[in-house]
Amino acid sequence: MVLACSSVIMKLHLHLITLLAGLLVWGLPVSTALADDNDSSALAGKKKKKGKKSRKKSAESEETPAVESVVGAKLKGNKFFNNTSPNLNAEYFIFLKSASWCKPCNMEMPSVAEEYEQMKRSGKVELILLSHDQTEEAAMGFLKKYGATFAGLMKGASIPDLPPSKGIPNATIMKADGTVIQSGHGSIIRSWKEKTIGKYAIIGDDGTPRVGKALKKMKFTSGKPSPKAEYYLYVYVPDLESAPEPIISQLVASQKELKKAKAEVIFIAEAETPAHIAKYLKSRKARFAGIQKSDEAVAELPGIGTLGTTPQVWMVTQSGAVALSGGIELAPEWQEAVKANE
Repeated sequence: MVLACSSVIMKLHLHLITLLAGLLVWGLPVSTALADDNDSSALAGKKKKKGKKSRKKSAESEETPAVESVVGAKLKGNKFFNNTSPNLNAEYFIFLKSASWCKPCNMEMPSVAEEYEQMKRSGKVELILLSHDQTEEAAMGFLKKYGATFAGLMKGASIPDLPPSKGIPNATIMKADGTVIQSGHGSIIRSWKEKTIGKYAIIGDDGTPRVGKALKKMKFTSGKPSPKAEYYLYVYVPDLESAPEPIISQLVASQKELKKAKAEVIFIAEAETPAHIAKYLKSRKARFAGIQKSDEAVAELPGIGTLGTTPQVWMVTQSGAVALSGGIELAPEWQEAVKANE
């Protein structure tokens, strides 16, 4: 009896095992097929979305065609007397009427030549000289005298219509479509960035930490700037007597904010001895790095401009790309420059 029961139980077990094996074998292709279907659906969904994006992008391209450069097309057929090829695909153009025999023109040309180097690096702004000289030789000599590298045209060249001017130097800033932004005395070129790509636009910043390397060569009279700061504010005064106290006081009051923004102030001046600069800064509780203008390494500071006869300021990134430059009265605007490039 016991043997008979055991035999029955064993048969039941065998039946159950066979049944389970069959279910597993049957279920595998079904689950695989379902997975394949799901993968195919997901892939199809992705392709569908991608197709929609492509169609949308294509439609947007058709709806918003690139604006033709009216100015670039107008300049294309000209022969530039200094054999320089201007950027005819620029977004903005500046035309400068000037001449070698004009005293005010000669006064403006050094800053114009300097500003153009920034325009060129931006890749968005092009400057063209419209010479009022009698000969190409005189016009060429005028550009060479100031190291100006922008293209030049003689009077009578094919150019866009410009507003009438009473005299020279005269400048006109316009968009590539020919819309005039501003026209007036040649000095308006100094505000070219504000009128075109933005007052605090950083130009030519490739991220390479050049300023930090330059600082290692400098002998500071006081303080030691960090070679790893994100911004450097060069504050220049020809001599300590010409330092504008209200501006210096504002910078001293902003020392905590400067540190928070990872910005270092480098105070550049000419004094009888390095100790005089250190004493001046200490008396005003200015924790700035100070250095003599006569230190040869100052001229090698990336981004610094010409040290003239008036107080000036430059704010640059680690690579020396300029975010702010001009008269020292612009120094308190360093915060706006940082915000604009965050």
